[in-house]
Amino acid sequence: MTNAASATPGTSAPPCLVRWGDQALRRRCRAVAPGDPELMALVAGMWRLMLGRNGVGLAAPQVGDGRRVIVIRDPRRGGRPERLVLVNPVIEQRDPVRQSREEGCLSFPGLYLRLARPRAIVVGYEDGAGQPQRFAAEGFLACIVQHEVDHLDGVVFIDHLSAWRRRLLWWRLWRLAAR
Repeated sequence: MTNAASATPGTSAPPCLVRWGDQALRRRCRAVAPGDPELMALVAGMWRLMLGRNGVGLAAPQVGDGRRVIVIRDPRRGGRPERLVLVNPVIEQRDPVRQSREEGCLSFPGLYLRLARPRAIVVGYEDGAGQPQRFAAEGFLACIVQHEVDHLDGVVFIDHLSAWRRRLLWWRLWRLAAR
């Protein structure tokens, strides 16, 4: 099990990545209060950690923080992907058509699973300044947003597997938790 503590408020120390086995991944996050003075420091630390591990998305519980914040490298842009910060995100609409993709998770290093999720979504959120925003996502970006919003609700990607498929992974999950 890894250290679940994020950076001390008001410092620039990068947060630590929470891995499978830590109860921080199972807690439902609280809404971010308007004008939260520590929000930008949290977001900056999450970006550094995610980019340093070549991730495409990271949720606050993955750094031991209980606020509803996610950061995403938007793959829709050609060349250099755009950085998205979603505060208090809510998936407002889900396409009934599901799409199967391979997913991984920084909190489950080395584990990749094929999961089916809605192909397209509409997500409402607040930007870093607290302004309400909304966008539609499809394909890979929709998958990333759904995966990260799940983290905010204490849901991890293995929860989308059947009990039978989870049982087949028990040894790998036990080894991840024991690290």
